[in-house]
Amino acid sequence: MTMLRDVDYVLQKLDWMRAEGIWPNGWRYLWTDAFGVVLYVSLYAETGEERWMGEAARLVADVERVLGRRRGLRIGEAADRDGQYFHYLAMWLFALARLGDLKPEYRKRGIALARDIHPAFVVPGRGVIWKMQEDLSSPYPGYRLGSMDAYDGDVAKRFAELEKWARKNLPVGDVVGRWCNEDYDTADRIPYAGEPDPKMGSSATRRS
Repeated sequence: MTMLRDVDYVLQKLDWMRAEGIWPNGWRYLWTDAFGVVLYVSLYAETGEERWMGEAARLVADVERVLGRRRGLRIGEAADRDGQYFHYLAMWLFALARLGDLKPEYRKRGIALARDIHPAFVVPGRGVIWKMQEDLSSPYPGYRLGSMDAYDGDVAKRFAELEKWARKNLPVGDVVGRWCNEDYDTADRIPYAGEPDPKMGSSATRRS
């Protein structure tokens, strides 16, 4: 299956982000950088150009240099992006695994990271702490046990199983789109989800 259907478009977007200082030359942010590693690996798989493997390796090194802590990785470089999120770390582990498919040392690095952070985040028999202090010494103020990481993972697994079943039992074509949402903590507790409203700017979304 083709990972990137329009490489030229992707490269144009990368050039634009770089010119605007957005990424990869902007401030380090673990969530964005995890997707960036996966993108570089995908570009290598699609084009066969070794430069993308080099970009992936440089990005990993930069993230570890800027965000790396004695245990784990800080959320982001900006002052208000402190602490460690379990789901950010999980996404970073996924990125290391994808890079590790081609360079096994990165898979080993991911395994070492997982073993290091797991005891701090996981409370046996109870659940996963959503956010920890930067040094993993205790939960971040206001954050305790959360269920969304496990819930999101279960939903993703079920969608994958549904797609697998459909391909096996029905005459279906390619997936033409996927959808996800992120709930914003609004004053009236009504979440926002969906595509941006062009009349209100990129930060506004339709109410669900």
